[in-house]
Amino acid sequence: MIKTISPQDMQEMEHAFLDGTGYPSLLLMEHAAEAVVRALASHVAPRSTVLFVCGGGNNGGDGCAAARLWMQMGGQAEVWLLKSPSQMKGDAGTNALLLSACGARMRILYSEVPDIPDNCTGIVDALFGTGLSKPLDGVVLEIVEKINGSGLPVIAVDIPSGVDGATGHVESAAVQATETVTFHRAKHGHFLYPGRELTGKLTITDIGILAEWDGAQGIDILEENDIVPILPARPRNCHKGTYGHVLVVAGSEGMTGAAALCTRAVLHSGAGLATVACTFPSLMVLQTAVPCAMARVVSDIDHIEAASRPQLEELMTGKSALAIGPGLGRSEDTWMAILPLIESDIPKVIDADALYLLAKYGGTVGKKTVLTPHAGEMARLCSVGIEDILNAPVEYAQQLAGDMNCCVLLKGATTIVAQGEELAMNVTGSDAMATGGSGDVLTGMIAGLMAQGCLPADAARIGAFYHGKAGERAESVMGARAVTAWDICESIRIG
Repeated sequence: MIKTISPQDMQEMEHAFLDGTGYPSLLLMEHAAEAVVRALASHVAPRSTVLFVCGGGNNGGDGCAAARLWMQMGGQAEVWLLKSPSQMKGDAGTNALLLSACGARMRILYSEVPDIPDNCTGIVDALFGTGLSKPLDGVVLEIVEKINGSGLPVIAVDIPSGVDGATGHVESAAVQATETVTFHRAKHGHFLYPGRELTGKLTITDIGILAEWDGAQGIDILEENDIVPILPARPRNCHKGTYGHVLVVAGSEGMTGAAALCTRAVLHSGAGLATVACTFPSLMVLQTAVPCAMARVVSDIDHIEAASRPQLEELMTGKSALAIGPGLGRSEDTWMAILPLIESDIPKVIDADALYLLAKYGGTVGKKTVLTPHAGEMARLCSVGIEDILNAPVEYAQQLAGDMNCCVLLKGATTIVAQGEELAMNVTGSDAMATGGSGDVLTGMIAGLMAQGCLPADAARIGAFYHGKAGERAESVMGARAVTAWDICESIRIG
């Protein structure tokens, strides 16, 4: 399992380890530099010339140590520094002075940034580490622009300079890395956008910190070997009732496809039975599109209305899970109809129009609930701007999960799953999934998994992971531009 760590926790844990064991901090820096040079050697020819761009702190110290090791391996090092070696403090200063003693070509960039030497075959970015949260400007901004415009492979030390290690946020500009070598544990910002896109290939390397000194909380990055053990068991001596019955409350005039996609995904995720509560105009479309599901008409008009409430309450009796919202419509009439379902203790997923109505009218949800907003829906639920959500997705997902006492799955290229103190990020999927109806498929998958007995947070994790895998599978067959939500649904393979 990959579990991230915040920059602050990493710093505190590293200091505690060094103070508690007496382990030389200079040796940690040497281990970090060795990892950087190993990565560098996979991108450039042996004995070639590499530009090392080093800041004045410990990240720059890592870069100076890496430049020295590269020279000791027979390579040539061009070194740009933001401070003279005599101005650099602690281990960084020691390594800068050692590098100078080795005869490296060093240039201090106070006000003018030269062109990158023509003979350079690669660049090591060691300007700033994971703690940076301010915008880049002046000489540093110009350096970053030259790095990004070089066309050379770039190895970033710990994190691409300019990326906030805690949030992945970029204030002004940041280095685009080919590969990032980070130490001990990945940082949150390696997986949150735009940091994830700028990180390139991520290499996590051990630098000697003993595991018993690391008790820091982090965020789980979902991987298949973590997901498979929490999949619901499927005994051979079973029948359709063994795997649960999902009630789907979705669809309205012009949005019947959302109900069909959601219901189809319920069944593709392994639920034994599915019933759609629908309008009469939607009935024939649903019975044709999802022939393996049952359909029950609860309204004769173009949307589910308040008068449908008694029928919905009757239908939810005995159901294992609910999926509420895709294509449902946004009228108060519909909200009055679904309110008993929203407030029920039945395991459920609330999505799309049901989230809009929940944000507009307020209310409580049962503990066994998964909310699945995208950034816009999240902003509405939290009464903030979309940019606020994009800049701090983890914090807002945790906040909403706490406020609503439920599980929140915040959809995006990196999806956040939060419930209580538990946090996970899903990084499966691709741009092929940026298509209408993709979220409806995810809603059905999570509801189907809860019907089989998964706890809400487990169902959200499993659903997000395999939803992304389905998108990747569809893209591999059709190409990114041709994939539809239907293709994603038909590509679901769980376990």
